[in-house]
Amino acid sequence: MRVQGYIGAFAAPEEEGRRVLSRDPANVEAAEGAFAKLITPAGERFLRCHFAIPHLGDDHVVEIGGAVVRPRSLTLPELRSMPPVVETVVTECAGNGRAMLDPPVSGEQWAHRGVSAAQWAGVPLRSVLVLAESAVEVVFTGADGGCGYQRSLPREVALDEGTLLAYEMNGEPIPTRFGGPVRLVVPGWYGMASVKWLARIEAVEKPFHGEFQAHKYVYAPGVPVTRIRIKSMFVGLPGHVRAGMPARLSGLAWGGDGVSRVDVEIDGERHEARLLGPALPHSWRRFELLWTPRAPGRHAVACRATDVSGSSQPDEAEWNPLGYGMNALQRVEIVAI
Repeated sequence: MRVQGYIGAFAAPEEEGRRVLSRDPANVEAAEGAFAKLITPAGERFLRCHFAIPHLGDDHVVEIGGAVVRPRSLTLPELRSMPPVVETVVTECAGNGRAMLDPPVSGEQWAHRGVSAAQWAGVPLRSVLVLAESAVEVVFTGADGGCGYQRSLPREVALDEGTLLAYEMNGEPIPTRFGGPVRLVVPGWYGMASVKWLARIEAVEKPFHGEFQAHKYVYAPGVPVTRIRIKSMFVGLPGHVRAGMPARLSGLAWGGDGVSRVDVEIDGERHEARLLGPALPHSWRRFELLWTPRAPGRHAVACRATDVSGSSQPDEAEWNPLGYGMNALQRVEIVAI
């Protein structure tokens, strides 16, 4: 692994409508208009970094070692020569919604835009990784922070057919700021698992307890953040509607275990919304409800998604000291005139 340089502080054009949480390291919410599309354009995607962004050359290699049958150095041409797999995956920052918690917690104050969807191309990790029988986890090291970012996956997740070594995003080489030239993509898990700027893959025979594994990205000591909790949000919601006229209430729902239904609650009464678009296994679903307010006035509106296992969004957020996994239902007010 050779780092050719680092990209400095991020400068986001304000006209793009992106909320910049920090510039060095770069942490930026998705653009306001990003959620109108099934696939988030690169220029509108959220950005989460722990360190300065490394710039890796085309000669970058990923080292594979530890408790494996055959250690190797994997080059980009080798990856690109293998049969590609394309997956549409929604990625959410584990701290998305942290700004909504009460009492407040420290950390980047993400509101609702720390989530995006992309079409990734790459190869299944299991096609290049043969684990020894003694391997229990696989540790992934990113080139950022002097190879300071490390995360592990359980053996069965690392070898899942959906776990990718990705080299393209939305039909183009992965932009450097999003982890190019090669990164991990772990569908269904919060974004911290999808290690960017991948430098090393190491199978280990004991559970890994690095900083970003055991001390950060935990709900409590010994309770790790893993799969994305079921969640939904309104998109393009009108602030005012006309009484007696149909109004379209729409949004997006997602979760690590898929979406089975979305209810829109209006003044405490539930209405099942219609799910739209393709039901892709790792992406989000769009929902909509046509609602006709009977008379002028203020209306309390909320959306609540349910996943395929029957788990639904809670009324209130599950508070935790580091502010992860916030998936309380979203409440807004609409005025009928």
